[in-house]
Amino acid sequence: MMKIISHRGYSSQRPENTISSFDYSLEKGFPYIELDIHSTLDGILVVMHDETVDRTTNGIGEIKNLTFSEIENLDAGSWFDEKFSFERVPTLEEILKRYAAKAHLFIEIKSEETNLMKSLRSLLIRYECLPLSQESYSEANLALPGVTVISFVPDQIIRANEILPEVELGFLLMEPDDSTINFCLDNEVKGYFPYYGSLTEDIVSLAHSNGLYVGAWGMETPDDLGKLLNLGIDGVTVNWPESARKVLEKGRPS
Repeated sequence: MMKIISHRGYSSQRPENTISSFDYSLEKGFPYIELDIHSTLDGILVVMHDETVDRTTNGIGEIKNLTFSEIENLDAGSWFDEKFSFERVPTLEEILKRYAAKAHLFIEIKSEETNLMKSLRSLLIRYECLPLSQESYSEANLALPGVTVISFVPDQIIRANEILPEVELGFLLMEPDDSTINFCLDNEVKGYFPYYGSLTEDIVSLAHSNGLYVGAWGMETPDDLGKLLNLGIDGVTVNWPESARKVLEKGRPS
């Protein structure tokens, strides 16, 4: 069965990229969790999707221009529901300390910041997250616990391959084709993650024939997920993992 990856945690029921969202994902039996990181002005890696704090906190400004002390006390939950007003912007260090031993974390690099990868390596070493060998994607069986570094940014993928050679990598993209598959092969990337609407049986077959793990993202509804059931992909990233599980169990849209 396809692996179900919780997008920014269980983000349909909890504020995205927060402890509540990640805890709820694990509570409901979904240990594969995607999250996003940025670096603050003073080099602290924080978990947030956007480049600014505006949408998901009560603050204003670009993360790269704010120190962590300016971010750490922002309300990161009330935008979703006032009952989550206690939520704060987590650091990646908090996340690794809390979940590294019990989840597979898909850490998405959002920015093009060049020193971020070195900071990430230091944290992964500190929390013993570097695997002894790259075997977590064998037979589409993601290791638990584990870490995969993913990005839309080719330069960050190349940088990750240089700085984090022990860690599995995943390439996020809109339009899959021969060139993006070759990019993965050239840079030792095993995770191939196109937008779901651009996937075809042919491209999935080509990726699999080259030893790639194929995951899809961008589905808005369970019906969208149902359209992928016959493509033979390995994983899906969704905001609503329980609904996804029902679709996969039934073999058709709910």
